[in-house]
Amino acid sequence: MTIALIVLHADPAEADNLRADTAVRLAGAMLAEGREMRLFLAGHGIRLLAAARESTKATHELFQELLELGLTAQCCGTSLKSQGWTRSLPDGVSKNSLKGLSDWIGAADEVVCFHSIACAPPAHPLSRRSAIR
Repeated sequence: MTIALIVLHADPAEADNLRADTAVRLAGAMLAEGREMRLFLAGHGIRLLAAARESTKATHELFQELLELGLTAQCCGTSLKSQGWTRSLPDGVSKNSLKGLSDWIGAADEVVCFHSIACAPPAHPLSRRSAIR
């Protein structure tokens, strides 16, 4: 089975940035195609864990549905701390580190990164890795 990994740094609450929504919808499409789907939340991406606004409610609900359908999700522990996350994590989501992310990247056949506008890296071609800006 193909292992796909999405790394989400983008804030789902940014009104002009639909990267988080796109990341979650892509995860659903890849899961539907039979891939083993993994999602790593870092930086502002951890805000996906809570439906903060009406505008992000649909993205959050789809994320919850995908967890029930087999999406595996992890969060960066440092990001949780820096974002002030004090609640328990939703079922199906675990805390990990960049070492854990590194392990996931090594095991993945496909990796896609969704960054916020402020931290998007310069584009450069990589054989099986891509950054969406």
